[in-house]
Amino acid sequence: MIYAENRGVVFLGQNKVEVQSIDFPKMQDPAGKKIGHAVILKVVSTNICGSDQHMVRGRTTAPTGMVLGHEITGEVIELGSDVEYIRKGDLVTVPFNVARGRCRTCREQETGVCLNVNPDRSGGAYGYVDMGGWVGGQAEYVMVPYADFNLIPFPDKAQAMAKIKDLTMLSDILPTGFHGAVNAGVGVGFTVYVAGAGPVGLATAASAGRNLTASTLARRRC
Repeated sequence: MIYAENRGVVFLGQNKVEVQSIDFPKMQDPAGKKIGHAVILKVVSTNICGSDQHMVRGRTTAPTGMVLGHEITGEVIELGSDVEYIRKGDLVTVPFNVARGRCRTCREQETGVCLNVNPDRSGGAYGYVDMGGWVGGQAEYVMVPYADFNLIPFPDKAQAMAKIKDLTMLSDILPTGFHGAVNAGVGVGFTVYVAGAGPVGLATAASAGRNLTASTLARRRC
């Protein structure tokens, strides 16, 4: 299947990024092995995460040429042969972390440290240093592996598109803030201090004001 040119945000060294032509995504893992459990998305919306700045500012060992981006919302345009539950045309939110869903940590709902998606350490993510080599999603098209586990389709596509700027926060910003509130055991009536009022801090503060009772926290613990 042939599509238009793909472009992405490429890290070129300290304090330098550039939108460049990049390869169209293939159904293969970072080692080049063909996979059938993936989909290809046309990216509809994406964010720049504050943690991307660590790489751009030269605080990490990020390699030159890496495509950035781990906050992705997109439309499924191509299905791998092993994908069962995701459908072509679905509008989906993509969690920032790559996970297979079958290892011990995934079964314990600690998908951020999946043991099966990164040969060098636990945990994988799109477009981030030392996180498995998965190509980032600040691009026009991106491949998502283990699609049945990693993707969350929106039930009403038209309604979702009308709220797409808000729903883009579901890939990382809102769940990160919510997770912070959950881990802190915050409930109604609590007084909380949030260090930092960026998007994640604001999401944490908003989550802290919800009805996160002890029983609710137990059910929702990430």
